[in-house]
Amino acid sequence: MNAAVTIMQSVDWTRFDLEGWLYQFGAWMNSVSGTCGKTVNPIAVAMDQAVVKQKIKKLTEEQKKEIIAAHLLSDAQPKLSRTKITCQIDDNEARAVQRLILDMQGQSEVLDEWLDAIICRYFYGNSWSAMVSENRTGVDAKFDVRCGLAALHSRYGFIEFKK
Repeated sequence: MNAAVTIMQSVDWTRFDLEGWLYQFGAWMNSVSGTCGKTVNPIAVAMDQAVVKQKIKKLTEEQKKEIIAAHLLSDAQPKLSRTKITCQIDDNEARAVQRLILDMQGQSEVLDEWLDAIICRYFYGNSWSAMVSENRTGVDAKFDVRCGLAALHSRYGFIEFKK
């Protein structure tokens, strides 16, 4: 009897290093934009919704309801920055890269912050200065990305990681 091959097993992970795969996912997200720069990519939309859900975990019920209502009523989504990276991956490879992040989310608050930094930097193409917020300085952003990359590499050692 043949065992089913998972999407993670079907990808040739030697094509890019870890950062390359993350940049490729960001380019893939940008490659399927609709009018006015809004993404029509269902996986990208799901990632955006996951980011919103992650941000409301620490709020009161009333604050959660306000944020959810505001999100549903607005057309706002995280801004995708256009980069010069050409998308070289297909939909199945993009789903596999998405699995890298989704499988690790929700394990700890610190890890979620690191993965959020990875998403901001590689998927949305944000600069270091754009990643600065009231809870994160520029140095923190770089540290969070490096820690997120290390966590991903330790979990998925089969993907090359250039330090």
